[in-house]
Amino acid sequence: MAEISLARGASPFTMLLLLIVAAALVTVFYYLKFGQLRPSQWRTLLALRLIAVTLVVLLLFRPVLHFYREKTQRPSLVFLLDCSSSMNISDDTSGITRFEQSRARILEWSERLRGDFDLLLIPFAERAFPVARVADIGKYRPEGQATSLSRALVAAVKAAPKSELEAIFLFSDGVHNAARSPREVSSKMQTRVLAVGVGAGLRGSAAYRDIQITGLDCPERFFVNNLARIKASVEAVGLNGRVVTVTLSEDNQAVASQELVLDEQIGPQDVTFEFRPSVKGRHVYLVAIDPLAEEKIEENNARSAPAIVVQPGIRVLYLEGTLRAEYGALVDRFLSKDPDLEFYAMVQTRRNVFVKRSNIEGLDFPGIPSDAESLNQFDVFMIGDLDSSYLSSAQQEAIVQRVRAGAGLIMLGGYHSLGPGGYAATPLAAILPVELGDREIGQVTDPFLPELTAEGRQHPIFANIADFFPTATGGPKTVGLPELDGCTKVLGSRPGASVLAVCPVTPDRMPVLVAMPVDRGRSIVFPVDTTRKWQQGPRVLDQQSPFLQLWGQLVRWAAGREQDVEAKAGVTANSDKAYYEPDEIVHLAAVVRDERGEGTDKAKVEAVIHGKSGASERVTLTSMPGPGGHYGATYEPTLNGTLEIEVRAELEGQKLTAEKLVIEVGRPYLEFEKLDLDEQTLSGIAADTGGRYLHISAADSLIEQLNRAERKNRIYLEQPLFSPLLFWCLFAVAVTAEWLLRRRFQMR
Repeated sequence: MAEISLARGASPFTMLLLLIVAAALVTVFYYLKFGQLRPSQWRTLLALRLIAVTLVVLLLFRPVLHFYREKTQRPSLVFLLDCSSSMNISDDTSGITRFEQSRARILEWSERLRGDFDLLLIPFAERAFPVARVADIGKYRPEGQATSLSRALVAAVKAAPKSELEAIFLFSDGVHNAARSPREVSSKMQTRVLAVGVGAGLRGSAAYRDIQITGLDCPERFFVNNLARIKASVEAVGLNGRVVTVTLSEDNQAVASQELVLDEQIGPQDVTFEFRPSVKGRHVYLVAIDPLAEEKIEENNARSAPAIVVQPGIRVLYLEGTLRAEYGALVDRFLSKDPDLEFYAMVQTRRNVFVKRSNIEGLDFPGIPSDAESLNQFDVFMIGDLDSSYLSSAQQEAIVQRVRAGAGLIMLGGYHSLGPGGYAATPLAAILPVELGDREIGQVTDPFLPELTAEGRQHPIFANIADFFPTATGGPKTVGLPELDGCTKVLGSRPGASVLAVCPVTPDRMPVLVAMPVDRGRSIVFPVDTTRKWQQGPRVLDQQSPFLQLWGQLVRWAAGREQDVEAKAGVTANSDKAYYEPDEIVHLAAVVRDERGEGTDKAKVEAVIHGKSGASERVTLTSMPGPGGHYGATYEPTLNGTLEIEVRAELEGQKLTAEKLVIEVGRPYLEFEKLDLDEQTLSGIAADTGGRYLHISAADSLIEQLNRAERKNRIYLEQPLFSPLLFWCLFAVAVTAEWLLRRRFQMR
């Protein structure tokens, strides 16, 4: 059945009526106007005008003819051919590889099926190759570095319309080492998969001899100079009692080795290595055993995994007894702006009522933490104007133990801190670098700038900012820093403490910044409470300020991280892991700082991913919740092997680039980690789709079950009855011809 539709929903009757009326009017006009001409002349002019009118009407209504047609189509078959390296294995003494067996069977079957089916070939490994002809099967080799059965199944479904696809033949050993499960795909398919298993269980052979690293438990991240552990699983067949050396290497440099006596028990033997990585960055860790002469496969004697060695993050617990301006400055202008810090701040707004602020997702304490497990999450403790009565002896002892184990403690000044806060006889006092005095010791009320000692000028806390402060020999080299409004008094420094700054307005030049090691940790007393003035005043006058850098370096020194804090714009980047399985999602993160060194969410951030082949991909990173200046993105790589990632940021017209990241998608010898035929996976895929699984030795019966009948499909077609370009050209020709004839007939 055919029908005609018109533009804007007009009916064919309307178009026909308009055409008839227009033709009638034109005919009457030409008869009355040009009736004195010979009939052939005025009829020629009339015909040309009618053609022009008809073309305009068709262009106006744009008619389209709709109709159906039956089409006979041969059914399609898709052959999925596994081209991964594990298919290069020969399972018996014949020397015929799994791949050669599969290729021969596909060619044999294609001869028997080509008369009834359209045959398609899709070779695959870590990814599916483009659809090819079966005749081109000789071009492919089993060289893939990984196997993704899931991607192969998706490609097969897309190769032909569902109505035309009779079945999918999957030739594989069932080895799947990509992230996405093939059963996740097969459970949703509506086309039969006829799975053909190729290979055998190598370990069942009495003559088989092999050593294999079957597992490598290597964390994705290590902390620099911290104890790291890597566990390798070794499984041997037919080599009971042999002694082998298992070696761990970092970037091809041996780190440790152990001797292992191979046993005959089913299951792997574990070898654990302990070491302390000392260099930050990306490293590749390789566990290897030298091959023995009688081994069948040598490629599985080694296994590697990349890992990233980083500085551990710094977590700060800030306890404040009063809602004072210094608290707001430290939280809003320092802790919230430093992208390297995570913090949990508690401030008392009325007696025993604390308001909490944090950029650590999911962390919430009902009150001041008291148990060791909670306190051990933090690397630095900052205690402000909080009376000692709010911290029990047990809480203080837990903080002391955490500091002795490697954390830092910073105590600030205030009317209820240090001596005036009753800390002199508490557990915390024992690890402070100053003698506190009693509650009546009082405050220094005269304004002053801290005067740096000779040791203070060289100390990491004052790196690159010492010129803002006076010394015993003269004033500051960089002037303009506002004076502080006094400080809390202390009696003096303790033996072994480092006095970095003193109060020049007191007769005894009282220490105002004192630091001291405490076993593996560190403690600092900084008895001031108005450093906010160093941030507010210079910022208003658009001058340099040491506020952010001082506090950043002070907290980092307390945490044992002496690196300088650079007050300049920049971007750093990292990935969540160094190694990814094929199909696995990559998570990228970046930190962007503005010219003051503060985290900012005003930047445009992009990652460019480069593969070895020269191909590249682009991913946009968006601002993330949490510490300021953090950006993130996820993407699924379409490239394999070693990828270089360049993260770029644009901030207020300034272009910033981070140090390149390097990740691995797939790893060397991944295909040799599992070599036995995986019949369970193949039969599961077939069962999910209503198909069958058979070993290649008995698979000929699969092609006898195919439906060879041709499919008849009813195809819907549309045929426009107009062509704008052609019709406008014909209109111009008709009007021009009419005009020329009228001139020839000497008519106006």
